[in-house]
Amino acid sequence: MTRGELRKARKAARAAGRPLAGELALRDDRDDRVAFSESTAGYRARERWASYYDALNGAPDGEEDR
Repeated sequence: MTRGELRKARKAARAAGRPLAGELALRDDRDDRVAFSESTAGYRARERWASYYDALNGAPDGEEDR
């Protein structure tokens, strides 16, 4: 599903009083994968993300990473 289709499906589910499950689940309810858009802003965000993890140089990201 595209982002627009997801938004429309979520809006319809909320209007019908159905829970947002499966593909309609919000980001917090899904795994931690990140998707960057194929735009200038998306490319910049991906570069910032890559630079951050490159700067860690193998160190854990946080306590849950240990």
